[in-house]
Amino acid sequence: MSLLLLVAFVVFAGIGVPIGISLIMTAFTYFASQNEMFYVQIIAPRLFGGISSFELLAIPMFILSGDLLFEGKVSKSLVDLANALVGHIRGSMAIVTTVACMFFGAVSGSGPATAAAVGSVVAPEMEKSGYDKAFTAAVITASGPLGVLIPPSILMVVYGVVTNTSIGALLVSGIGPGLVYGGFLVAYEWYICKKRGYGMANTKFSFANVVRAARDAVWALLIPVIILGGIYSGAFTPTEAAGVSVVYALFVGLFVLRTLTLKNLFPILLNSSMTTATVMLVVGGVACLSWVLTREQIPEMLTEMALHTVSSPITFLLICNVILFFAGMIENGSACILLLTPLMFPIAMKYGIDPVYFGAITVANLAIGMMTPPVATTLYVAAKVTKVPFSRLVPHVIPFVFVLIAALAVLMMFPAITMTLPNLLFGPTSG
Repeated sequence: MSLLLLVAFVVFAGIGVPIGISLIMTAFTYFASQNEMFYVQIIAPRLFGGISSFELLAIPMFILSGDLLFEGKVSKSLVDLANALVGHIRGSMAIVTTVACMFFGAVSGSGPATAAAVGSVVAPEMEKSGYDKAFTAAVITASGPLGVLIPPSILMVVYGVVTNTSIGALLVSGIGPGLVYGGFLVAYEWYICKKRGYGMANTKFSFANVVRAARDAVWALLIPVIILGGIYSGAFTPTEAAGVSVVYALFVGLFVLRTLTLKNLFPILLNSSMTTATVMLVVGGVACLSWVLTREQIPEMLTEMALHTVSSPITFLLICNVILFFAGMIENGSACILLLTPLMFPIAMKYGIDPVYFGAITVANLAIGMMTPPVATTLYVAAKVTKVPFSRLVPHVIPFVFVLIAALAVLMMFPAITMTLPNLLFGPTSG
């Protein structure tokens, strides 16, 4: 029966049916094969039940907050701050792109949004400075996924809801991996720029310039402080923090920076609603299919099989990372978490793997998938922003993929990088 479910899902997805509908149709196929069509009546309640969660409200809120900040041109101030900090280094514009993506990731929680917001600002400047357009696009492609690691992170929220893990601890757990990924990218960019003679230093380092840029960017930088500070202090939950971030982004855009108007709010709300609907349809579809999987006891069978065939937690993590890597290449991160985590998570708990650490590694792996063809969201965004053909961009992106795989290996070898802050702020979470 598990083979039938897999084949049905692959067929539906393979012919271009949207992932959420494919999940629902797979459940429908199961009922038809069992001659139990009367169970079709549970699909609608399961679908709506799957998305009726207070915690899931954080997703549309973070999406809307990111869209408001993007349209409000907040990214320009963050790029200026990054330039003030690292603009004196050889290959500075490439490094500025990565640092700026880390900053914008701290206010958006989305990889594609980060790539679009920062890329639209830095791409023209890098072209003027003599950088190869394909290399510029590759830097944007690789730096965008930092947005799903540096908190807030939409993928961390999805994982937390699916596994009932502390979302606050998960958000904080992304800081270490985000810094490691950023560090590896900066080192590689510096090497390539030095080797190819790209980008002499833009500016001399000046503490006064840093202070001035930080002052201009303070409204953007306050968002992660408000979100994490509010969660850690107990002032509000992660979901309430997402709502606060929307109100704050709206206030800054309309009344402080005045880069938003009432006229352009409708297109922003429409775009956020469409993105949210796509994610939530997948969530509801997974809820339908989960009922089928539970009925067939597939998670239990996989757990028992893994415990009998996999010798250690490290081996299990390696297998999970291989599966996640290839899954991330062909599907978006939220769908991968919703589909695979319910199967992998119970086994991880049997091996005593910390649920927060497992979540951070999962999201860090799927961040690489965002830039890896064929389905690479930040790659398509970068290609559009820089007007570089997809076929020309891919060869420049592949080395960055290997750089981030090396960074992921470091995170696996040194769990303390990921877990020190969550353990310090929220206490140990392992079972």
